[in-house]
Amino acid sequence: MTANRPRRSLSTSLARWVGLTTAFSLTVFAGAAAAVLQFAEEREAREAPHSGPAIEPFDEALEEVGTAMLVAAPIGILLAIVSAQWLTRRAVARVVDVSATATRMTAEQLSERLPVSPRGDELDALAVALNGLFARLEDGVALQRQFAADASHELRSPLAVLSSTLEVARRRPRSSEEWEAVADGALREVQHMTRLVESLLQLARAGTLPRTTPITARALVEAVFARLAAHAASRRIQLEIDILDELAVAVDCELVTVALGNIVANAIAHSPPGGSVRVGAIAEEEYVHIRVSDEGPGVPPGERERIFHPFVRGAAATADRGGSRIGLGLGLAIARRVVEGHRGHILVEDRPGGGAVFSVNLPRVALPT
Repeated sequence: MTANRPRRSLSTSLARWVGLTTAFSLTVFAGAAAAVLQFAEEREAREAPHSGPAIEPFDEALEEVGTAMLVAAPIGILLAIVSAQWLTRRAVARVVDVSATATRMTAEQLSERLPVSPRGDELDALAVALNGLFARLEDGVALQRQFAADASHELRSPLAVLSSTLEVARRRPRSSEEWEAVADGALREVQHMTRLVESLLQLARAGTLPRTTPITARALVEAVFARLAAHAASRRIQLEIDILDELAVAVDCELVTVALGNIVANAIAHSPPGGSVRVGAIAEEEYVHIRVSDEGPGVPPGERERIFHPFVRGAAATADRGGSRIGLGLGLAIARRVVEGHRGHILVEDRPGGGAVFSVNLPRVALPT
């Protein structure tokens, strides 16, 4: 039933209420004027009952007030209604523009923006805030589409290799040794897809609100080194740590260990055999800056933002595409999302003497006593 009720414009509703309130105000004013006149008439009659000029009867004064109100009230109410409609139409016209622009926006067309006038009033402030929201939504949708396309491509490649390997293997009879080789190749592709799916799940989880607990920065890095010691030894990379014991951060230990592990693994992958990866820390009042430095070729300035996007791989020839999650193009993206989820930030810069330095800034806390 309510769906069929005709819509009433804001200007009409506001004009009606302005008219009613104006009529009520004029009525109150007329009543107050009449009361004042009556009070003055009675007082004057008491003070000079038998002397002075003839007193104007109260009824005559009341009649004059009523006549004046009958003439003034319609004019006042009409002017109030017209003024209210004019003012509200000016305001509502901008709201209509906002509504029309928002109606035109769809998931496929997010480039529309709300008009902003040069007045800089509250509606302009609202339009600016909404335009910022629409811009973030557009960026988010674009990243989501790119992520879906990249994930599909990354999963399609090992599936295509696995499918073609099995199809070729079935074309003729093969010995047990040949089938074992085929199975080994298929297993490698399945393991690659498993690592990819695990990394995608970590990337999704990295955007959730972390459950933080105090822990020393040194303990975090030592846990990372313990997990990557064998991989570093196989690459003949020396792992070094230089962090004071009293520096503590409030983090989700599991997530941050994964994030730091991805950064250290990336440093190992891009360091030449026989090099070293060093992790230090600089303390500030609110943050602890954990710095992971390597002796690799470094990151070109034009790539320092791009490498934190999903499925972007370094172009260095020294990069090892072998173990763990290295080579999937998700490690640094996971690290960034984890760090930003902790109200920190991550960046990369040149290392003096060559190489790259990844700085991870995490909130600093005092250790419980």
